[in-house]
Amino acid sequence: PSHPPTPAHGTMPALLAPQFARAPVSLRAAKRVTANRVAVAVPLRSRNIVTFNAKATPGSTDGVGSSVRGASTALQATRNPIVVAASSAMQVVIPGDYRIGGVLLGVAAFLGPVCHLWTQFGVHGFLGAFLTLQASRVRFRFSDTDLDVVIVDPGASDAVALEVGTESSGDNKLQGGGANKWSFESVVNWEFWFPGFPLLVYYKETQTKPEGQPHFFPVIMDGKKLYAEMLQKMPESVNKKPTLDEWNLDTAFEATKLGRSLKEKMSAEQLTQLKETTGFPGLDNLV
Repeated sequence: PSHPPTPAHGTMPALLAPQFARAPVSLRAAKRVTANRVAVAVPLRSRNIVTFNAKATPGSTDGVGSSVRGASTALQATRNPIVVAASSAMQVVIPGDYRIGGVLLGVAAFLGPVCHLWTQFGVHGFLGAFLTLQASRVRFRFSDTDLDVVIVDPGASDAVALEVGTESSGDNKLQGGGANKWSFESVVNWEFWFPGFPLLVYYKETQTKPEGQPHFFPVIMDGKKLYAEMLQKMPESVNKKPTLDEWNLDTAFEATKLGRSLKEKMSAEQLTQLKETTGFPGLDNLV
């Protein structure tokens, strides 16, 4: 009796073909992928997506593929809620603050149309508009070991600042050059003008230059949160800093020689008002 021909090697038996054909396309694709590849998760900061071919020859590099992605890849990676939660736990983003820019724009509106001081109007208006724009896009980001500055699109949520890299802020050519990222260990001193009435922040680090590179930034972010992070994570300042509980206008006056001399001329009632005034009077509720 004759026997049916044996199927060639690798050919699907005829009886199984209909069942496989009816299987969902996604299931068939999943079988092929899982048979050949094993995915490995890597930290978000590395921005690498690495895959290993399970059939690669030992000692060869054919089975390893690595590609460095830009910000778009980081955005895709952070859609995983576990990755987002881990990233958020490691870093703190200081939100923007528009009060200084807003005050300057208000002063410009008064100096120009009301007082007809158009030169002062232009200076205050330009500076106020610039600081308002910067407050919408510049973000300070604190990890457990570093401070870095990143740039986001105006109006973007602070969560976006967790997903972009330091390269978004470019090269800090105005203040020593190099990336806008500094380790806390390199900071030799920092100042905050003024605790209780934040306007300007300063720190000096030895990472950019061995002799020390100073940095100045207007406080266009939440000053109290910025101060809290610096107080907790940066080395102790040369000048003793008050705690957050001591934040008031009196603390700001005490920070300068001029302020202390002005206090000597104040009445007891005025001194009491200084201690009761915190932040920007009338502006603390502004976004």
